[in-house]
Amino acid sequence: MTAALAAGVFAAQAQQLPQPPKPQDGPDMLARGPQPPRPPRGNAKPGPERGMVQDEPVKLTTLRGSVVNPIANDRFEYNGLLVKTASGNTQVLFPAHLGEQILAKAKGGSAVSVTGFERSNPEGKKEFRLVNIIVNGTTIADTPPVAPPVTVTRDQKSVTAKIKELNYSPQKEVNGFTLSSGERVNLPPHMAGQLSSQLKAGTEIIVNGFAEPKRPGVVYSQNVTMITPQTLTINGQAYLVR
Repeated sequence: MTAALAAGVFAAQAQQLPQPPKPQDGPDMLARGPQPPRPPRGNAKPGPERGMVQDEPVKLTTLRGSVVNPIANDRFEYNGLLVKTASGNTQVLFPAHLGEQILAKAKGGSAVSVTGFERSNPEGKKEFRLVNIIVNGTTIADTPPVAPPVTVTRDQKSVTAKIKELNYSPQKEVNGFTLSSGERVNLPPHMAGQLSSQLKAGTEIIVNGFAEPKRPGVVYSQNVTMITPQTLTINGQAYLVR
């Protein structure tokens, strides 16, 4: 009798338990077919799926002319050519690691055909970016730089000299200085800003750091030692450079 009563109680409790919801991909969902996407929450507007590129494809053009002279950047690396075309002179820019290949062929007066695209630099000036160049029957394409050796040794430098002049980026921000002994010291923009009141021409400074190794494929307009500093000592106070 007791066992029968217990069985009845368990049966009644089982009937009162809520039933789990039906899976969305069950027979009812299949019968209704695919459903439209849920509307965006709040005032959000539907947009492209993640990973989709919204920019327009880059349109390539080809210009033809003759080389006037090579162009170097603020690190004394040749990274462009001034090309004389029928419509005037155009600055053709390329990655600095292509300098050795391009400058070996594209001498002054050489006829060139350059395929690339136009863009505006931070100053709003138009630049022509090289994708490939044909010179003297040879095609040179923009390819990734050669990976440096895994074990790159850097020479440690400690130089005491006076600041000859400040150096500036194309955006007119101080990015380092040149020493009276000829070395060029590169600084992160935020560090140059923090020390701006002390980085003056004629100030004596002690620089401890490493000489930057020459990059494969790069041709330099000047033989200058570039130093990446670890510490700077100005007027007896040492500063850590990060």
